[in-house]
Amino acid sequence: MSIEKIIKQSLTKQIDETTIPDELDQRVRQSFHRYHKKKETVPMKKKLLMMGLVAAIILPTGVYAALNGTSYFADNPKNLNSLVGEEVKRAAEKGLSIPIDQKITDQGITIHFTEVYAEDGKVLLHYRIEQQNGELVPFEFDTTGLNVVGEANGNPVYQEKGVEGTSVLNFIGTKEDNMPFYLTDETGKEVEVGIADHDKPEGVLAFVTNGFKLPQPLTLNIDVNRIGKTKGNWKGQFIVDQSKAKEATEAAK
Repeated sequence: MSIEKIIKQSLTKQIDETTIPDELDQRVRQSFHRYHKKKETVPMKKKLLMMGLVAAIILPTGVYAALNGTSYFADNPKNLNSLVGEEVKRAAEKGLSIPIDQKITDQGITIHFTEVYAEDGKVLLHYRIEQQNGELVPFEFDTTGLNVVGEANGNPVYQEKGVEGTSVLNFIGTKEDNMPFYLTDETGKEVEVGIADHDKPEGVLAFVTNGFKLPQPLTLNIDVNRIGKTKGNWKGQFIVDQSKAKEATEAAK
């Protein structure tokens, strides 16, 4: 039996035996589904990392705590786990997350990044998708022309003609349904990491390695062409502040 087959069987067994709470981020599910269907086009290393993350990533929900002057990551409920767990909360309480104010605006809608938390092998970014008055955009979709057969965590589930299985309509959309956020190193090369996001008007972006240290500097790239019902062009990039990564890594142990 080949090594690839052994690894695949092991990961499949792990996923099958794991109970996933209802609040599991839908983007993780959809990313795994997409990578699995198109496995011949995805590098094995990245595919296996995404598969391994399916059973692990549960991101927090809630209103952005920084509106009242505190850290989003420090002020979240104690039942946070996996990527955004108590170790992140503990480090953020020590001031090891960094407030930021990065905005990309089109069609009267702004993707607003407000806080970054970085460790040696992990980057978390809090975001809000805001209307012109600063309030969150509504969580709604345009399903015109789609054969909707249900929903998953509020996202419409639809059946494509001639395609096996069902698909989930993203709230944050991109051309060809790629991931809307990704990291690159100083040469512009994409960093192969596990990626997850809430796919909601407010949430967390999570980038995690399978044990290696992230390069510095890192650039977050944004490539979005639809938010909910609104089509547009939210495209840009900015340097991720990793200045406290070493301290945060130690504090999170």
